Amino acid sequence: MPVAPAPAPVPAPAPVTTPVPVPEPAGDPLRFLTFNVCGGLCETGFSLARWTSVLLRETKDADAFFLQELCGRQFDALRNRLSGQYHAEYVVTVRKNRSCGRNWGDRRFGIAVFVKGPALARGVWALPNPHRDEPRALLCVDAVLAHRPTRLCTTHVDYKGHNREMHVNFIDTVIRGWTGPLVIGGDLNLSPGTLPIRNLYRRFREIDPMARVTFPEQDLKIDYILLSNHFSRFTASGRGWLPWLSDHRVLRGSARPSDM
Repeated sequence: MPVAPAPAPVPAPAPVTTPVPVPEPAGDPLRFLTFNVCGGLCETGFSLARWTSVLLRETKDADAFFLQELCGRQFDALRNRLSGQYHAEYVVTVRKNRSCGRNWGDRRFGIAVFVKGPALARGVWALPNPHRDEPRALLCVDAVLAHRPTRLCTTHVDYKGHNREMHVNFIDTVIRGWTGPLVIGGDLNLSPGTLPIRNLYRRFREIDPMARVTFPEQDLKIDYILLSNHFSRFTASGRGWLPWLSDHRVLRGSARPSDM
């Protein structure tokens, strides 16, 4: 019988070249700002329109900003001017603040969060008040920043005695179980070296590692922007103090989203 020809050799497969992944370009940094505007006690002599224009300049380009000691008409004016650009939430902590009534003709007094991007939900926690002092609160807004859900919170704790520690410890307990991106901006009325702030520093990064003074009258750092580990590459700037506007400095800075 004839012998069948040997099969033709099968060519070796060409080596597979895995393309080197091109790193995605880093997104723009997110800009944050917190400011105790001293809307009640500080008599600026400004009209509401002028005050609003000053705040718009200060908060320009912020992706989210947090305001404390904000009177009701101040909030309304800012919200109206920023309509279509920011989602705004306000909590009235004091309904009959005489200073707000004197300065702006409306006695509402509270805290606010302004954020670009879609807002998903909001939550409010009343801070403990066993001695019936001025009511205080923690306000949080869930929104989408840099294409991911982020929780943005503000507060203004009491400045008196043990209330400060009690309030910050309560806030620490509330947020302890939260695992997503979180930013807290506000007036905590405690210096970085105090135990409640040190406890927060164990889990959060302060946007200004230099801990520059934010309350010049007493040479204190009491205003903070705290970020969870979902952020990195921080920068911060206090800019100048505007004593004709508030007894606090504006604290502003930026951070980039990072993968966990």
